[in-house]
Amino acid sequence: MLVPGLTGWAQVNGRDELPIPVKVQFDYEYLQRRSFLFDLQIVWMTLVKVLRAEGVQH
Repeated sequence: MLVPGLTGWAQVNGRDELPIPVKVQFDYEYLQRRSFLFDLQIVWMTLVKVLRAEGVQH
């Protein structure tokens, strides 16, 4: 089971720019690769994207 969180694999790979089927594919990939190190990678990518303001559309 995949529960919502603060960030995710789909969010660091395009977020709102991705169509729903692509987000679902990223969620499926996350389920296949799920591990503590993968989670750390996602958190790190999130921090980098926030600091660089990547994907911000205001």
